[in-house]
Parts: sequence; C-alpha cells; structure tokens
Amino acid sequence: MNFRVNTDTWFIFCILFISALALCMILFIIIPFFMRKKQLNRIKSRNEKKIFKYSQLDRKKNELKLSVQEEDIKKLKTDISDYLYEIAQPDSNSPNLILFYSDFEKIYPNFSQSLKKISPNISANELKLCALIRLNLSSKEIGQILNITQDSVNKARYRLRKKLGLTSNDDIFTALLNLT
Repeated sequence: MNFRVNTDTWFIFCILFISALALCMILFIIIPFFMRKKQLNRIKSRNEKKIFKYSQLDRKKNELKLSVQEEDIKKLKTDISDYLYEIAQPDSNSPNLILFYSDFEKIYPNFSQSLKKISPNISANELKLCALIRLNLSSKEIGQILNITQDSVNKARYRLRKKLGLTSNDDIFTALLNLT
C-alpha cells in the first residue's frame, strides 16, 4: 500500500483546517459578544421604561398630593367659616374655639409665632382679633362674632396697629396678609 499524499493537497488541507479552526474561534468570540450586546440593549430599554413609568407615577403622586392639599384647605376654610359664629362663647376654652384656632393654624401655619416675633407682648384677644382680620372680616362681622360694638372693634384695631408698629395710613389687613 503505497499511500502517498501530495504536498499540495496536504498544504490545502492544513490551510482549510486552520481556517475552519479560526472561523470557529471567531464565531465562539463574536456570537456571545453580540448576544451580550443585545441583552444589554434589552436591559437598558427595560430600565428606561421603568424610569419613565416611575416618573409618571411620581408626577401623578405629586398631583394627587396637591389636589388633596387643596381639598383639605378648602374644607378647612369652610370649617373655619362654620366656627366663626360659634367662637363668641364667653368660655375661652370651648371646643369650638380650639377647633377654630387649630384649623386656622393649619391654613396659615406659624401665624401666631410671626405675630409674637413682631410684638412679643400681644394678648390672646389680640391674636383672636388678628385671626379674624386675617380672614378679611369687616368690623361689623368681627363685632358680631366677639359680641362687642363696631366702635370697640375699631379701637382694638387702633391699639393693635400701635403694638405692631403700623401708622394710621397702613392697612392692617395687608400687614397681616404679608406677615405669613
């Protein structure tokens, strides 16, 4: 058996074998690379979708908070108007008076603290008068609520102007409005 391989055939066979190995190695490297790249793109797009959904949910959450706060303020304002005519009780610790002040402080936070910073010796009755003035009630309405005459309300406003350091030309309502 005389088996003899031609060197040209052997050379071509070796080149084909080496080329097939090289092709397999390249495919072994390239295919996982592109698969990972494709997977990373999918993960990236999923994350972008999640971020977009979270931003939409966050925006909706903020809108709901604002709407709930606005509804609470409207409700508190109606509650305050209900309490206005009930706070004229001679008993200063009546539950209606306490509810009125708590609702007033919810709507206008730090109102009494701001007043006390300006005038530390302000009395509880003057704080009550300031709250009623802040609600933009007329002297007649304040007099009816506090069971005093309209002239007494005007005198109390005058004394309050003095304590707050306002001149007679200054409007007390705008001063209290700019206070908070």
